[in-house]
Amino acid sequence: MSDQCDTRTEELRTQVFDLMGRCVLNLQRYELAMKGFLSLSVLGGNTETWKTNLLKRQSHYSSKTLGQLIGDFTGSYLLREGDTDPDSATNDALIPEPMLPEFETRIGLNVNQDEYQTLLDDLAYLVATRNELVHHFLERFPLDDQDSCQQAIDYLETVREMLKSHMERLQSWDQARVRGMSALKDFLRSPEFTAWIKFGFIPGHNIDWPSTVVVHVLKRAEAMLSEDGWTDLSLAIEAIKDKNPSLTPKAHGCVSWRNLLHTSGLFDIRRERGQGENSITFFRSR
Repeated sequence: MSDQCDTRTEELRTQVFDLMGRCVLNLQRYELAMKGFLSLSVLGGNTETWKTNLLKRQSHYSSKTLGQLIGDFTGSYLLREGDTDPDSATNDALIPEPMLPEFETRIGLNVNQDEYQTLLDDLAYLVATRNELVHHFLERFPLDDQDSCQQAIDYLETVREMLKSHMERLQSWDQARVRGMSALKDFLRSPEFTAWIKFGFIPGHNIDWPSTVVVHVLKRAEAMLSEDGWTDLSLAIEAIKDKNPSLTPKAHGCVSWRNLLHTSGLFDIRRERGQGENSITFFRSR
């Protein structure tokens, strides 16, 4: 009878070892998937730097523990409805004008308050479960008899199902990220995006003048050409035509440069009589 009990206990222990191995491996799979997801949740730079930036993010997450990964996820990716991305605010005044056009894509998951708290609790429990498996499992389940082994098996089966649910949810988030990136790629190839890069607005839509390329170029011309706070418009036009020939008043729905300055509402304009019947138009930023 004792031999039979010992044999049964060993069989149950073997099941425990098998389930424990599966759970630990699934935890590692989840950690690797989370590292990949977080690495790709933000992409940015220019044509020369974005790959290096991605490698830096991958390196940053490579040594993170599950708890640290979850902390980064809940701190920078998970948003409640109405929240803003805490990493999205920047001080433009401190950013020098880039030599090459730069971009940044940032992915976020917006949930309502109840979903937010539920997800926080689920992820906190996941981290706690991982710590118990790695550090305290034998304290809770000594595996010295059949009852202890069976309790461990029941617990590990529950953990395995939980890990499966977490992995499926993470995979669904990553699939949504892939779909979003695919849609973004389609947009980047579109005429609308080409126009937005060139002009800072999409033709047919209302123009947000402070965001337009032409306004930035005019302000740059001011910085180089102004005297006593005023800039000769003809000199600014020459500078613009030299480097940005596509930036014309017509492209912005205006009949002249003076009309463009007036329509934008961002500049003061004055005219002075020049030689003969000619006049000179000056402008300055408001």
